[in-house]
Amino acid sequence: MNKKFFGLFFAVLIFAAAALSHAQIAAAESASGGDGVLKDIKNYKIFYDAPTPKILAKMKDYSMVIIEPVYYTKQQIDTIKSSGTKVFGYINSMEADNWNTGLTKYLQPGDYYYNNSQKFYLPEWDAYLMNMSSSHYRSVLIDQIKLHIQDKGMDGIFFDTAGDIDDYFCDDAKQLKVQRDGFVSLLQQVKIQFPGKSIIQNWGIDTLTAASAPYVDGIMWENFNQPIVAKDAWAQEKIKELTALQKKKTFTVLTVSNSQHSKSEWYANTLGFVHYSAKKDYCLW
Repeated sequence: MNKKFFGLFFAVLIFAAAALSHAQIAAAESASGGDGVLKDIKNYKIFYDAPTPKILAKMKDYSMVIIEPVYYTKQQIDTIKSSGTKVFGYINSMEADNWNTGLTKYLQPGDYYYNNSQKFYLPEWDAYLMNMSSSHYRSVLIDQIKLHIQDKGMDGIFFDTAGDIDDYFCDDAKQLKVQRDGFVSLLQQVKIQFPGKSIIQNWGIDTLTAASAPYVDGIMWENFNQPIVAKDAWAQEKIKELTALQKKKTFTVLTVSNSQHSKSEWYANTLGFVHYSAKKDYCLW
């Protein structure tokens, strides 16, 4: 092949690839934000254990439930949704739980995050911190979403542990950007492959405002206990950021208290947030 022609051909390929990449990003950003799934949410419940028929019936009393999808069949999801309840499936985004062998069996060494050449183990949760920059790891999560959320007819995805990006990499600017970019890539893939699915991320307010806001429809703020949050300078600054975001786009802020429930719910409601009083462990109904 003529060198000049080859150079021109190669340049055209690069331009086409770049154009396609930009087109995919634009498509992801303009993709339906879950068709307003969260718009009319008045209350919700978090439950991460297997359901009983009685629990399935009680779920219908909530506007939304967030559940561990591996424990449910499509028929059970249809039952929950029959009265208008929205169903979000739990996906552990930045951690791999050792109990979840349905996911861990697909993981490769490069999917884990390493500290001093060792996998970063989180003993409190019996889980490992993951490397969101790994395209293979993101593909594993996409497969899990298809299997447990898309194919079972759930309304959206709840990305737990997104806040790990801020928590573990806030002092490493380079790695912080790498992990945020990886998370954004995952969200873009979700928007393109599962249009209409709503997305909630758990924590990671700085990652939200810096990177993920165009792709998510809501955020969860756990430990939203009024006596602390109302007086804490950091919390007040984050409240301002979230309320400012709500003025720019349709966006839902979900809060969870583990104490002072009445005061916390009142405070959340005054801010326009949707509150859940976690009086029990998430694995207990």
